[in-house]
Amino acid sequence: MNIPKYSLENRKVIYFFLAVLLIGGIISFFKLPKKEDAPFVIKTAVLVTQYQGANPHEVEKLITEPIEREIQSMTDVYQIKSESYFGLSKISIELQPTIDPDYMPVKWDELRRKVANIQPKLPSGASTITVNDDFGDVYGIYYALTADAGFSYTDLRDWAQRIRTQLTPIEGVQKVMLYGEQTEVINVKISTSKLSALGIDPTSIMGILQKQNIQVNTGDIATEIYQLRLRTEGTYTSLEDIENQLIISKDGRKVRLGDIATVERGYYDPPSTLMRVNGKRAIGIGVASGAKDNVVAVGEAVDEKLAEIEQLLPIGIELTSLYPEDKIADEANNGFILNLIESLVIVILIIFVVMGSRAGMLIGSSLLFSVGGTLLIMLMWGVGLNRTSLAAFIIAMGMLVDNAIVVTD
Repeated sequence: MNIPKYSLENRKVIYFFLAVLLIGGIISFFKLPKKEDAPFVIKTAVLVTQYQGANPHEVEKLITEPIEREIQSMTDVYQIKSESYFGLSKISIELQPTIDPDYMPVKWDELRRKVANIQPKLPSGASTITVNDDFGDVYGIYYALTADAGFSYTDLRDWAQRIRTQLTPIEGVQKVMLYGEQTEVINVKISTSKLSALGIDPTSIMGILQKQNIQVNTGDIATEIYQLRLRTEGTYTSLEDIENQLIISKDGRKVRLGDIATVERGYYDPPSTLMRVNGKRAIGIGVASGAKDNVVAVGEAVDEKLAEIEQLLPIGIELTSLYPEDKIADEANNGFILNLIESLVIVILIIFVVMGSRAGMLIGSSLLFSVGGTLLIMLMWGVGLNRTSLAAFIIAMGMLVDNAIVVTD
């Protein structure tokens, strides 16, 4: 058999190409975005509209059908599902599976424009249409802010919001979500016996409290240089203001609200969400990175910022890591490198013993150059390292060894 002989120039080209594959693969490994799981985009949105007091048939005719007709004019809609309940309309929109994920924000903007067009045509009692399209957000880096019994939920919430404000500007952080916040309310506990004695209607008290706390624009004063806005001082600023609110009975007598009711601060009961960690009250802090961002680098930046914030936390409030996606992804990628090295060593040693040194070097180098070239192509195409791509690498490595042995043989 005639074996072709390569000239010096051809060998230089081959060596240069192999060097590009090897060096480019090493550089690509450190530059590729790393995540625990492959990023995915959910191409579904849900529209929710409330219409209090209406039965399902009325909700269907007055709310659901007009919204559906407006949405049907959108392009790339795969299917629309709707459900009508007592006082509630729920519409699910699924777009075509073939839509490019980078094009999804444009489609959701189009959906919101359609919603804005149909909103004025709904009955006056209908609420604003709520559009929810962020089902694909994954909060892989998750912390819990816990507090001892000496701190209130308000203290815990204030520190959690301060942490969110500090983490949001970090490069690669797409969104920061707080879980388990408690809504602060003012509880007015009225004595029914005193109301009966004074002849005061409880609904009148509710109406007075609602009207008193409304911001009213009383007008502007415009001059040649300045424009001043006038505002009346009618809002409540403290519990004492609410207690000093005057209530007029049916016989014309004026009574302080604090004389017939107990006014105190509290939290919405029952709470919508509650969170506890190791038996302590907690607020969850979830950090979501972008689909093309390196979660390992993002996690390191978040840890550095949190280390600075922890020095300012009062004794009794602590940060606890619940799920560090950045560390899990880093361990998975380091494990891949370890598997690659082990595979090369085992294959080369076995081939050296069975088929000789030349076959061992050929098969081992083919495996190394193939992986390096694949990493380089992944960097150019914007494909990151995650469980899916690493599993594909491990499977492909076995096939590469088999093919290399067949070709060498």
